[in-house]
Amino acid sequence: MNETDKWRGTKSQREALRQKFGGRCGYCGEQMDTMHADHMEPVIRITTDPWGKPLPKEDRRLINPERNVVGNMMPACPACNISKGGYKIEEWRQLIARSAEIVAREKSIFRAGVRMGVIRIMDCPVVFYFERQFTE
Repeated sequence: MNETDKWRGTKSQREALRQKFGGRCGYCGEQMDTMHADHMEPVIRITTDPWGKPLPKEDRRLINPERNVVGNMMPACPACNISKGGYKIEEWRQLIARSAEIVAREKSIFRAGVRMGVIRIMDCPVVFYFERQFTE
């Protein structure tokens, strides 16, 4: 399968994607029961009108369809795929890096956990599982 082949989500494409990291999520490295096929650089599907009404099939479209290729796909656990959403990979990395700051601002129980020593905030770079695989 060529990296520039169009992603169609066929059974063989999905199985090859699942095995890319031995059944692990390409982002967090957890073993996956359920796999989501994530576009690392997002492809946005327009499937509803501005009021939320489903569009007929012939009116549905992709934004950035050139990214809908095998080489842009990443096996993802549901939690990572939902968290990443439509973010580009570097935008998501920055958001994760700021996650403790964001939660601390919103949740007093988080701040209490930090004060009591049950939560430890670490200042370290966000390195995804797929990146660690190429450096080991």
